Amino acid sequence: METETIYILGAGSVGMSLAVHLTNSGRKVTAVRTSTHDLDLQAVEVTINGSNGRTFKTSVETVSLAKLNRIAGTIVISAKTYANEMIASRLREMEILAPIIIMQNGIGVENPYLSLETLRIYRCILYVTGQQIKNNTYTFAPIAASPIGIVRGDEKELELLVNQLNTEEFPFLMQAGIQHEVWKKAIINSVFNSICPLLEIDNGIFIRDEGVARLAREVVDECITVMKGMGYSLNAEEIMKQIFTISKGSDGNLISTLQDINNGRETEIDHFNLEIARIGETMVPKVEVSITRVLGEMVKMKSMLRKK
Repeated sequence: METETIYILGAGSVGMSLAVHLTNSGRKVTAVRTSTHDLDLQAVEVTINGSNGRTFKTSVETVSLAKLNRIAGTIVISAKTYANEMIASRLREMEILAPIIIMQNGIGVENPYLSLETLRIYRCILYVTGQQIKNNTYTFAPIAASPIGIVRGDEKELELLVNQLNTEEFPFLMQAGIQHEVWKKAIINSVFNSICPLLEIDNGIFIRDEGVARLAREVVDECITVMKGMGYSLNAEEIMKQIFTISKGSDGNLISTLQDINNGRETEIDHFNLEIARIGETMVPKVEVSITRVLGEMVKMKSMLRKK
């Protein structure tokens, strides 16, 4: 697998940071832009401003998804979750001889790919922070190693994939029972991706303000009730501890949802607060997560108003 090309579908702060670190580690990488149709294969100079003042630069081979006729190599999906239906449709048109790693947080983001019955599917939960500074320049730092687990595949291939992607600057690890991690991170994201955009504040607010931390705890308590109904067990103290760790590690950084709103883009809130609320509504007995749902609805309305 070391000689295979890694196709990274989604050329934002996560995708381009992964591309730079893999390229600098000697892997073959193609960054694939999913939001444009007219980009022929070309080399693009990319700069990543990492932690501790370190800067990484390299030339990344880049192309539009529309320009690819065939993919033979590992596929990483790092695009926004709302692009998954389009990407899955495009992959269905091609002869795919590769596993895919869905490098996105959120509940049910793998669903559009499950109908591609020949695909081996793996999920990665991201513990990173990053944002675009200017064209082809990004900040990026890992908060912890990002776990990868099996949706439809096998442990031997999972181990190979983790080794293929892992670098010191963007670390990964194998994770059994990945859906437990999916839910844990989705609850964390439901806190950050709703409260920070509505307050228009950076991620460090939870370690700076007790009132905001209490609101985060209310969201966590609601979401855990739904999570337990799905058969996953986790306590609120463990999640709050992780929220404070992430808040401290990304103090001063803006959550991706706030970046999207500020740039007039669609958000991924449907796969966090609103999906958890939807699942709660379908349970018997019904689980109402009113604070989580209202915060999500407000983020969605704010996003729509900014787009206008």
